Amino acid sequence: MIIGKILDTFGLEGELKVKPYMPLEFFEGLVRVYLKRKGGDYVPFELEWIDFMNDKVILKFKGYDSIDAAQQFKGAKVYLPKEDLPSLEEDEFYAYELVGMEVETDKGKKLGKVVRVQDMGPYDALVVEGEKIMIPFISDIVLEVDKEKRKIIVKEELIPL
Repeated sequence: MIIGKILDTFGLEGELKVKPYMPLEFFEGLVRVYLKRKGGDYVPFELEWIDFMNDKVILKFKGYDSIDAAQQFKGAKVYLPKEDLPSLEEDEFYAYELVGMEVETDKGKKLGKVVRVQDMGPYDALVVEGEKIMIPFISDIVLEVDKEKRKIIVKEELIPL
């Protein structure tokens, strides 16, 4: 799963500036991340340390101690295997878990499948097939998420149809 993108080097000792695709707290305590070679395998990188600057993550790979050594990573996506993801509470979900789920109203109307989850700032929104419907992923609207049946039930009168 992609958790961020390396934007640029940062400093002179191999530090990297990362745009996070997850909340910043997610990065706390990580000891390893993966980068993917084009057309190749995922390559693990041990983290020497992680820091935060505004809405960015600053990280340092062990063994890459200069700006020249770190330069090669610019533009790379940062990955973490699903099994390394922190566990969530019962009513919390990772975006990748919601993609592909069928969305239906509480009155039985089928709206389509979730094609992506869009970060809207204070909340996420489910983007449904055809991208004509965006449903705020908040408890007043999303009544149920059933992982086994791969279905999301939403309150029909609150959906802009």
